[in-house]
Amino acid sequence: MSEPSAPAAPSRAGVVVGVGAAAGFMAGLFGVGGGAVLVPGMVLLLAFTQHQAHATSLAAILLTAPAAAAGFALGGEVDVLAAVSVVLGAVPGAWVGSSVMAHISEARLRQGFAVVLLLVAARLAFPATPPEAVTALDGAAELAALVGTGLGVGVLSSIMGIGGGMVLVPALVLLFGFSPHLAEGTSLLVIIPTALTGAWRHTRRGYTQWRTGLLLGGSGLVTGFLGSQAALALPELTLQRLFAVFLTVMAVRLLVRSRRQAS
Repeated sequence: MSEPSAPAAPSRAGVVVGVGAAAGFMAGLFGVGGGAVLVPGMVLLLAFTQHQAHATSLAAILLTAPAAAAGFALGGEVDVLAAVSVVLGAVPGAWVGSSVMAHISEARLRQGFAVVLLLVAARLAFPATPPEAVTALDGAAELAALVGTGLGVGVLSSIMGIGGGMVLVPALVLLFGFSPHLAEGTSLLVIIPTALTGAWRHTRRGYTQWRTGLLLGGSGLVTGFLGSQAALALPELTLQRLFAVFLTVMAVRLLVRSRRQAS
């Protein structure tokens, strides 16, 4: 499967850099890989197919996630043991998800991603911040639960072209009692091997466009770090609700596009 025309023209290159920079900042700000910006940006602005956008998003995340994670690590907001436990489930989950995506139609993939965006928007607009975790786990039980959570995150990551932070961050907060900042920093560490697995698997089917993906990711290196610093320094609720509005707009645009193509 060929890649959409290369971003050689300044206008197209500018769009790629802009989308990548925005995705990097969002990655740092919310502890996600940036797929919520990358996928709609590639579909709506760069004429990628939905499958190509989902796969190429994972390639870009390989650069945006480490930059954002570094910012949280400097603030001491990364739990390495928890991240390793989640990765043990997330990597095989991403492997399975990459096989599943190939059997989902463009329309269904677009609609499914829009639904995910709306669900995440609702969580951000009305965040739940209980004083303690829903489940009281420790030791081996907690490690097993983290691995299981990682499995689900990996599957969703590979299918939806997201790093998995949209699911992992609220799971760490609600199920394991992580603070929002610690959840975001840990999530970004998990995202790196998860995205690598999904991107590599999608390459075999011709979906991952590495050149554009790495350009997108490289454009978000600095903004990813800046986003993490903003997340550590600024009030969360206003930023979350602004991001929720953005996600809702992108989801509606994807649903409208899907409906038009179906008619």
